[in-house]
Amino acid sequence: MNDSFRTPGAPVRVRVPVGACRFIASLAPAASEAEARAFINGVSREFSDATHNAYAYRVGRGDFALARSSDDGEPAGTAGPPMLGVLEKHSLTQVVVVGTRYFGGVKLGVGGLVRAYRSCVEEGVKAARIETRHFCHLLRIQVPYKHVGSILREIEGVKGTVKSIQYGSQVTVTALIREKYASLLAERLKVASRGQARISREGPGR
Repeated sequence: MNDSFRTPGAPVRVRVPVGACRFIASLAPAASEAEARAFINGVSREFSDATHNAYAYRVGRGDFALARSSDDGEPAGTAGPPMLGVLEKHSLTQVVVVGTRYFGGVKLGVGGLVRAYRSCVEEGVKAARIETRHFCHLLRIQVPYKHVGSILREIEGVKGTVKSIQYGSQVTVTALIREKYASLLAERLKVASRGQARISREGPGR
């Protein structure tokens, strides 16, 4: 199973003048739709005086894939869909972009708007540090103390990352595991702990 995807390594912002108008592309990674929405709302508040804050985002994959866009009052199909098209063209996911426009007094027309929003996002992608990442699970593993060493070795064996270790009546290990190794690790942990490991998925990780 291929669990890799391409996404910006960090938020980036570019400003692109188009005629008398000012366009701003704010591009960022987003692990979920909730994160994408939060980013959109934040940028919209920051540029609340702008004429438009259109957006597009792509998160998830397979049955859980979502691709959404909004023209935010621009003529239908002139802002959000062209921006989404750029994200798709570059095979980006877990990503959100907000295209902000300040009207400069001269109308660009339908074709001009499409080209402007598209080129704005293209500049954002160029400025971003695009990374290849992996879909991961955050696993919570509870085991008796005597099995902790074996559990940690199995996590290391699949190149997982231990996020935390808590000590109580049992030891609770929270680890970030690549999706492709999650099922294999679960089987290995059962064997290593002689069936005593309790494993639960805490949700998607990063």
